[in-house]
Formats: sequence, C-alpha cells, structure tokens
Amino acid sequence: MMKSCLSGNDKERDNDNKRQIEKARQAALRKLSARERTEKEILDFLKEAGCTHEEAAEITAEFREWGYIDDEKYCRRYFEYGRSKGKAAPRIVSELTQKGISSEKARRVLAAMKEEAGGDGWTEDRQAALSVGMKMTAAQRELGKAIDDKFLAKVGRRLTGLGYDSGTCYYVIGKIRDYGREREREREDE
Repeated sequence: MMKSCLSGNDKERDNDNKRQIEKARQAALRKLSARERTEKEILDFLKEAGCTHEEAAEITAEFREWGYIDDEKYCRRYFEYGRSKGKAAPRIVSELTQKGISSEKARRVLAAMKEEAGGDGWTEDRQAALSVGMKMTAAQRELGKAIDDKFLAKVGRRLTGLGYDSGTCYYVIGKIRDYGREREREREDE
C-alpha cells in the first residue's frame, strides 16, 4: 500500500483548492445558462473566481467539448442580433473583438454568412443603413417635421454611431434628401 506524500495540511489545502475550482466551474455554468458567452469571457470569469490560467483553460476546454462554448456560433448569433439593430458589419466585428473573438474569426464567420445568404456586403450595408434612415424619416414625417439639414445631420450621426462609413452615410443622406424633394414636388402639384 502506498502512502501519500501529502501531509494533513497539504491534503486539506488540495481539497480546498478542488472545492474552489468546482465552485468556480458551477458559477461559470450558471453564467452560461443566463446567456451565451465567448470563451474569453468565461476564461476571464474563471480567473477572477480564483482559478489559475491552466485550471481556467482546462474548464473552458471541457465547456467547449460539451458544446457549452462555441465562439463561431456566438459570432453568427451576434451578427444576426447586430444586423437586427441596424449595426454595420465593421461595428459588429469591433464589438466581437472586445468580447475576445479575434477579428480574423469574426470576419471569416461574416464572409461565410454572406456567402450562404448569396449577398455582397457593400450592398447589404447600404440597404441596412438606408432602412435605418428611412425609418427615421418616416418618424420625422409622422411628427409633421421637415426633412431639413438639422434632421439630415441627426441621421448622419445615428448611422456613424451604428458603424457605417462616411460613404454609406452620404449615400443615405442623399437618398433621404431626394425623397424629401419628391415629397415637396408632390405637395406643390396638389
């Protein structure tokens, strides 16, 4: 029979460490049950909970193996969510990198999604931005307000905040301006 090399205190410390790791694992699982997270978010959470980098990496590897963490799936869902909010692809990529997803992975997932959808990103971004601008224009009209330079500047700020480049912003502003002119002509003809 082999004797353990660990003294009573060492065994107790080892058991305390195992309990702490298990407690951190359970807390991470609760965090994942609340909403999907990136691997880096869980890794950072586990380190903050007292796990060493190696222990945290081992736990996240288990979660990845079990399908609880999947950064590619997270990217896809985050892109869909961001698009539903009118955000531009570069803004979404930036937000994903802040969550620990590499920009290369985020761009690769975006490219795959665009290929699956059969669209090109340039047109998609312009259409999404135009949709945001036209919604704002409809709301402005509903309030009985003019489509003036002040309003167009507001649209530009909103689109910039959503991550659209200046070319896309100017395109949308031009379309809204054209729309405003058409509406004015229609009123004059009445």
